[in-house]
Amino acid sequence: MSGGDGQFIVDGRTARRTDAAAVVLLVLAGAYAVVAAGCALGLWPVRVGRLADGTLGNVVEAGVLAAFVWRARRCHRVSPFWTLMAVGVGAYCASEVAFDVAEALLERGVRGITGLELGYAVGYGTLLVAGVRLVWVGARRWRVGYVAEALGILLLSAALAQEFVVRPLVGASGMPSAAVTTWVMLVVLDALLCAATVVAAVRSRGRWWSLAVGFGLLALGDTTFTVVSLAGRYTPGGGVDGLAVAGLAFLGVGALRIRTGAGGLRRSRFSIVLTPAVVLPLSFVLLALDHVHRLSPSAVWLTAGAATAAIVRLVLSQQELLELATLRREAFTDDLTGIANRRALLADLERRCATDTPFALAIVDLDRFKEVNDGLGHAAGDELLRQVVHQLLQAAPDPVLVARLGGDELALVLPGTSGPDAGADALTHALAVHRAMVRSYDLLGHRVHVAASIGVATCPEDAQRPSDLLRCADIAMYEAKTLGGTVCAFGAGDASDPARQRSSLTLMTQLRTALGLSDDSLAAADCGRLTVLFQPQIDVPTGTVCGAEALVRWDHPDLGTLSPAAFLDEAERHGLMGHLTHRVLDDALAAAATWAVDLPGRPLRLAVNLSATNLLDVDLPTRVADLLARHGVAPAVLVLEITETVLMSRSPRTRSVLEGLRALGVGLSIDDFGTGWSSLAYLKELPVEEVKLDRSFVADIAADPRSAAIVASTIWLGHQLGVRIVGEGVESEHTLEVLRRLDCDTTQGFLHSPALPAAEFRDWCSVHLAGLEAAP
Repeated sequence: MSGGDGQFIVDGRTARRTDAAAVVLLVLAGAYAVVAAGCALGLWPVRVGRLADGTLGNVVEAGVLAAFVWRARRCHRVSPFWTLMAVGVGAYCASEVAFDVAEALLERGVRGITGLELGYAVGYGTLLVAGVRLVWVGARRWRVGYVAEALGILLLSAALAQEFVVRPLVGASGMPSAAVTTWVMLVVLDALLCAATVVAAVRSRGRWWSLAVGFGLLALGDTTFTVVSLAGRYTPGGGVDGLAVAGLAFLGVGALRIRTGAGGLRRSRFSIVLTPAVVLPLSFVLLALDHVHRLSPSAVWLTAGAATAAIVRLVLSQQELLELATLRREAFTDDLTGIANRRALLADLERRCATDTPFALAIVDLDRFKEVNDGLGHAAGDELLRQVVHQLLQAAPDPVLVARLGGDELALVLPGTSGPDAGADALTHALAVHRAMVRSYDLLGHRVHVAASIGVATCPEDAQRPSDLLRCADIAMYEAKTLGGTVCAFGAGDASDPARQRSSLTLMTQLRTALGLSDDSLAAADCGRLTVLFQPQIDVPTGTVCGAEALVRWDHPDLGTLSPAAFLDEAERHGLMGHLTHRVLDDALAAAATWAVDLPGRPLRLAVNLSATNLLDVDLPTRVADLLARHGVAPAVLVLEITETVLMSRSPRTRSVLEGLRALGVGLSIDDFGTGWSSLAYLKELPVEEVKLDRSFVADIAADPRSAAIVASTIWLGHQLGVRIVGEGVESEHTLEVLRRLDCDTTQGFLHSPALPAAEFRDWCSVHLAGLEAAP
């Protein structure tokens, strides 16, 4: 069978068969070569050579033809190259057999042009077409230019051979010009085919050498035949055909053994004009030489034909060069907006960084662009991008490169200066762009106000490589988003000084490696290990363990053990929260599956936190379902915690994700309840079954009557709505006693236990339960 890219794919059995067939071909060809050499040296009589021609020689030719037919049938849907080769080799072998039969009947060599050469003409014509396809990928469209290119090379080669080889040989030997021309042209055609396969073998690093050797041996055999015939010493069975049969055998081996398709070479601007640059000057030299030393009429006509073909190729080359220029321009242009695309931006950044010229990069992100797409349709979103780009081009300084990175992200390459105030000018330009962009736009009859966040990074102050510069500008852009949609320079502000930003960048790179998202396995050991700990949750009325909350920790080799507060916000900004949450869920559910075996009859709930990014991932319910199925954990065991501030957005996508999770049978909990600007209406609107009181209320419950009143009312109302109440941050017996009096359902905190590894949590549960059973 054949792969889509021209690869020839065979199974092990077929490969063994083809290898065996190739060995048989070489053995038969070798046996014939031995006989032919013996006849040529006079060791065996000519009749032995004739017998070998009619048996071994024809068997090898039939085997070669069968190999090409087999290969053509396997690959005809991918490329016609092997079909052309099969037709060419078949026609060649037909003429070979015809000459063998004629010479056997006449018992002498066939002289003159008899018509038996028709197979050679058809065969070599087809093989030359196959050679063009082998060398040039573009030839698959069969434009006139490629035909003219091949024709120019062929006619010029024929003209040179006619004038400087055939004409002297005819004069010296007295043999008919037609016969000598035929013999010499066979050598020329063999040489051209050998050159094509050598080029393919060298440039593609494939296994085309067997074809190159085959055509080389054919050229050598035809040359030997020509020399012997001109000397009048050719005798059928004299061993002259040994080299040609060996060459055919190598062609058959190539058909059986080559696993790569006829890929060819991509045309470049240089290769398109290469043939005219060679053929035209040589043609003019020959035509000029005709005025000094008269050339043969056939050589003149062949030269004129070669020059004409080269001129046609040159004219068509201009069209192809224009097409290449158009394709290059399209490859570096964004289709929607007409500005540069990401590829063009990266190329420009590479060039600027290499010249050490100060400049700045600004990344622009439209705020709430997705709402335009979802609410008004993608046509409105596309029109908004076009209008925004127009405003941006009007406001940006000139010269400046404006590019679209993808989606609603744009980039500007701004002029910069060196020194301590390198980013001041760039920031001024970015502010002007921001003022021009933040306005109302008319979109398909709707008036929409658009805001934007812009992050600016300078080279070489902030970074010296394009990838680092993009990352720095991206960090600054996210900082601008957190500030409410403004312009922020990398390293600006109290919360983003340069040292901290660079430290954050390094930390997130290490986190990516710790999550297994980097291919740098050697650096993985230097990035520490993420572990999941479990803090027990206690049922207040019975005092038994009813669940646990999964808490991630990062054992960093340099910074020690990092709590979530040290890296979760940065992970959110760098787009790593999806991977991190998946890792925590996977480890936590694996532990829950183990507890179900080690603690039978004691079902434990497992709480895992979700972030704002997780709730925008529409595939989250599917991934959670897959993890539950993989570990064999019932959905009711899992409780996913969402902070109250995340729910404030009231995003339709968030609601859809929450409903998808609830449909799985997974429990939902509102974490840190009471810290946002919301109301208890969430308990009615959202499919939640649990509320976790924030530790800021629970910690003061024994000393602050106001906190006690808030907690008491929340517990009462939650119970009226059928919601379980969890008090977290319990650190004293007094606090636990107050929560017990207020009818709190579950408590969690250091009073019971700190967060523990999975194995230690299991042991702690066993000890705790044993203690409860032993108590009076």
